[in-house]
Amino acid sequence: MIKEKLIPKLSTKRWFWVLTIVTSLLIGLGIGQLVQFHGATAEAQDDGLSQFAEDLAALKDEHKRIQTKWQSGLFVQIVPTLKDESEAVRRRFVDFLEEIGNSGTAALIALLQDPSKRIRENAVEALGEIGEDERKAGRNYDAAAIGLAGALTDASEDVYGEAVAELGDLRPTSAESLTFVVPALIAAQTKGSSSTRDDVLDVLGQIGEDLAEKGRSTDTIRDALIAGLNDDSSKVRTNAIAELSDIRAASTETFAALTQALSDASKTVRNRAEDALIKLGRGHAVTLTPLLTDVLTNQQSVSARGHAVDVLGEIGEDLIKKGDSGEIVVKPLITALQDTEADVRRNAADELGEMQAKAPGVLTALNRALKDSSKSVRNAAQKAIQRIEKSK
Repeated sequence: MIKEKLIPKLSTKRWFWVLTIVTSLLIGLGIGQLVQFHGATAEAQDDGLSQFAEDLAALKDEHKRIQTKWQSGLFVQIVPTLKDESEAVRRRFVDFLEEIGNSGTAALIALLQDPSKRIRENAVEALGEIGEDERKAGRNYDAAAIGLAGALTDASEDVYGEAVAELGDLRPTSAESLTFVVPALIAAQTKGSSSTRDDVLDVLGQIGEDLAEKGRSTDTIRDALIAGLNDDSSKVRTNAIAELSDIRAASTETFAALTQALSDASKTVRNRAEDALIKLGRGHAVTLTPLLTDVLTNQQSVSARGHAVDVLGEIGEDLIKKGDSGEIVVKPLITALQDTEADVRRNAADELGEMQAKAPGVLTALNRALKDSSKSVRNAAQKAIQRIEKSK
């Protein structure tokens, strides 16, 4: 008796599914045939009917829009009817939605609430494929990108990790999609494994690069990457610096964060911060030099002071090559010749020699360093003097 009641229920549900799909496909075929007929008619006309051809093309686009809208709505209605079906049936439905393309986007987004992690992950993959196809075709793919942004809140790292990967392929930059995508990525950058957090920074950096190339603001991306410098993983912190460098975020906020990173516990992070400061600091000596001077006078870390000297030297050398006196960076380097650490004093002498600095006070400071208690400092000062004298 119970079995007899269940069978009609399941049968009705499946018939609803089948009829819905068939109806939507028939609508598509009907419109397609109509457009083909009109297209053939238009081709048979002479050049005097060009306006007719344009109107026909507009009609074709409108037909396609209506078709997509109808199909999309029908497929979304099917999703709730599948809750009692097997995972295999739902998986086939995901495959079908991916196959039909943009019309299946809304239904795939609805399937992101499926109780099965595997189905949700498959839905994310399908959204990524549809979005990439739309992007390659030059069409709007905001719906797929926004759907993937929603998947970043999923409880499973497999699911939201896949969403991060798909967004990396799409690299959405439209104002509408970024309104959803960037905040969702920022919210996800502190959860999950270090590998996934690293991937999130990659995607933020990629989006930031695209925005920078288009002359659009990257401030929100920059701030998110700066926050990544506080991550527990040195790999993530290193990546945050690399992405800041790639989007060329030359700002006071960036310089302040990078000079702070010069004292990081990881040597890799410190070295990457030095490289980024040199790359971004060229042309921004007025903004960066006071921050580096502060490191030289107030930073307890010897390595940080050493890195600050390196950056000042590179920026100074660039300034002098451009015909500037380099005095703005020479002053803190002269101060570094009085550092309590011999390695920092030696490094400062080396940099002044590399720069061939001729600003006032340089030779006086280096001659004073010839009496330094450290032999390495005395030798570096002697070589620096020789280089500067020779350049005259």
